[in-house]
Amino acid sequence: MPPLAIVDTRKVYDWVLSIYVPIAIGVFALFTVLIVGAVLVYRRRERPSRRHEANRLEGSYVVLLTLVASFLLYITFTALHQDNLIVASARASSHERPAVTIDVTASRWEWTFTYPGHGITHRSGAVGQEPLVVPTNVPVRIELRSEDVIHSFWVPQLAFKHDAIPGSVQTLTLDFDRSGSFSGSCAEYCGLLHAYMVFTVEAMPLGRFDTWLRTGGTVSA
Repeated sequence: MPPLAIVDTRKVYDWVLSIYVPIAIGVFALFTVLIVGAVLVYRRRERPSRRHEANRLEGSYVVLLTLVASFLLYITFTALHQDNLIVASARASSHERPAVTIDVTASRWEWTFTYPGHGITHRSGAVGQEPLVVPTNVPVRIELRSEDVIHSFWVPQLAFKHDAIPGSVQTLTLDFDRSGSFSGSCAEYCGLLHAYMVFTVEAMPLGRFDTWLRTGGTVSA
């Protein structure tokens, strides 16, 4: 299985949502007004209307629904096309040589971050509180594994989540495009202390990260 790159498609689907929601609200409001209006206007009528068809009204209704449905289909397929382009670009970048490889091991109820060849091991979760330190704007290779049950590596602010499966190694290539601290956690219920299985990602410029790596993690992240 090829490495996976971090993919953020929130803007695409936020755009779709910004179109769908107003239309849905408008349709709901329109039919609410029509129904309430009909109830108020015709509530005293004792005999039903003798009209049994309204071709112009029904035709206009059909045309309007067809136009709305066609527009929404266009928006949906446009968003899917943009999503595919973003994913394709991310998969292409995942083949780049990583700036660093980090072994991420999940276990109940702890994350272990190991930097092979540098003698650095951080732990975070029910016992430890050390961060996952990464450089920005370069490929970061993560070898994700689990020692016991299924866990899930989740960084909400970066819109990334991936399962850690016992007995296999999931190879991910992530690109952190900005510096800062990002909260992470296990997104798969894994037992009694699941809520304590949290961590922090500390993303920093490559030069600062290299210094941190050369000093064996002694310089503050």
